[in-house]
Amino acid sequence: MKTAIITFFILAFSAISFSCTSILPDAHKIDIQQGNAIKAEDLNKLKVGMNKKQVTLLLGTPLIRDIFHRDRWDYVYSFKPGKGETKVMRLTLFFKGDILDKIDNVSYVPES
Repeated sequence: MKTAIITFFILAFSAISFSCTSILPDAHKIDIQQGNAIKAEDLNKLKVGMNKKQVTLLLGTPLIRDIFHRDRWDYVYSFKPGKGETKVMRLTLFFKGDILDKIDNVSYVPES
């Protein structure tokens, strides 16, 4: 009799604890932002013919400065929401000497 009661309570406790796991919310996952977040207004101000100092004042220091390609600056931004897919955006600037020659922003969707 005593074993039957103990077994009953163990089974009841197990059933309750396993059934509650499906109604508990998932753990909160934070959003992760990395790189240079460039605003749309700053991207619109960027013009061919600007010098490196003007670009740095406008957009900040580039995330990637390749020592083998000194005339190419890469601004990379990635955003991984707590739940969802990672978005990676890249803005590449090409210089001739000290002057901005080409802007490649095909994969960059600026923040509003």
